[in-house]
Amino acid sequence: MNFDIKYGPSYALAIARLADGETVVAEPSAMVSMSSNVQVTTTYKSSGKGGLLGGLKRMLGGESFFQNHFTATGGPANVDLAPKMVGDVEVTELNGGKLYLQSSSYLASGPGIELNTKWGGAKTFLGGEGMFMLEVTGTGPLAFNSFGAIKVVDVDGSFTVDTGHIVAFEEGLQFSNKKFGGWKTFLLSGEGLVCHFTGKGRLWLQTRNPQAFGQAVGSMLPPRKR
Repeated sequence: MNFDIKYGPSYALAIARLADGETVVAEPSAMVSMSSNVQVTTTYKSSGKGGLLGGLKRMLGGESFFQNHFTATGGPANVDLAPKMVGDVEVTELNGGKLYLQSSSYLASGPGIELNTKWGGAKTFLGGEGMFMLEVTGTGPLAFNSFGAIKVVDVDGSFTVDTGHIVAFEEGLQFSNKKFGGWKTFLLSGEGLVCHFTGKGRLWLQTRNPQAFGQAVGSMLPPRKR
């Protein structure tokens, strides 16, 4: 199984190309189209263990309760998948290592990939990414999406990122959150909190901040009628 990415970076589409008998796992509502010989099953998102409770745990992490399995039967097949957000899709191959992914960015993966809700504690909460991130482990391809284009940074030492632009990072990186500049800059610059990474590993960033975009669009909408 492999992914072919088309129409990025603004309106990316991930085409999962399956040999006979191969399966791609994807978020609900991600399917755009598929070959007629694809069989679909829906399961709790439990990483192979935990059953119903595992799925509930992932709901707390901002994920969907279910996931869809698309299997090619009787020959090769294609499954076209698209994220909810306008932006790009990146594919990386895991070989037994770990990747940390913001929960809203998961799109699809091979059946050998496991998703675990990673409790981030106060650090993740203050980072603006919610109280949970996904800890991705296993072997196989992983497709994840961004809001806007994706910039890949190979960190070796230290690097600072606005929290709203973080998509994913490798396990070799540690992070801490801090305010942007001094108190005057923090309060007046509009930047808020930033995430300071140290160590060695790959970092994926998105060129647009969904929270900032939502605030900008929301301010132009008419007030809701009660």
